[in-house]
Amino acid sequence: MTYTILAQKSDLRIAIVSIDELKPHEKGSPLYLKLIRKELLNEGVLKYPIVADEKTLVILDGMHRWLALKSLGYTHIPTILTNVHQNPRVRIGRRRIHRYTDDASSKITIEEVISAALSGQLMQPKSTRHFFSFSKFQQINYPLRLLGCRGPQDVSKYLARITDKECSVAFEGWLKEISEELEFLTRRKEEVEKEMNEFLNRVKNLDNDVYVL
Repeated sequence: MTYTILAQKSDLRIAIVSIDELKPHEKGSPLYLKLIRKELLNEGVLKYPIVADEKTLVILDGMHRWLALKSLGYTHIPTILTNVHQNPRVRIGRRRIHRYTDDASSKITIEEVISAALSGQLMQPKSTRHFFSFSKFQQINYPLRLLGCRGPQDVSKYLARITDKECSVAFEGWLKEISEELEFLTRRKEEVEKEMNEFLNRVKNLDNDVYVL
């Protein structure tokens, strides 16, 4: 594997990687692919890099951005490379809420993800959620014209065989996931604020004036 380093920090490396060397672990949604393609063509930049395992080049986040650029004929893509077996360790769930909760029924191992990619037995669209110890929202606004282009490519083998109506139902499911996460965070914020206020009141009631807030 050869790549060009775009940016590097102590725990983060963004590289320009050959698009053909990267491997998806799940299929794409045809309708979502149309949405991403339209955004890319309108904006002329890739806002955020995708995320991949640096050893196997299995895509962990950004499947549809990879699909869109590949279908448009681009030859390279900005990628955050991370070692999934070392720090930062990748956690995996089936829903966004699994970032915060531990559900035995939602367990997916990184070995399963990598196996799906390397075997070509791809999972269904957005069937996994990967959580990183770093922020994947590293906005780079990288110009598409710098990624090389060879003409449109057929990516149909990476797409799920579902109708536009089924895609729309899936969209509703993803929005529900986001709402579920927001509701959880709102409740958690209220719990923490209550805990903080109770602690402050307890401290203020102390007779010892050493404690001053």
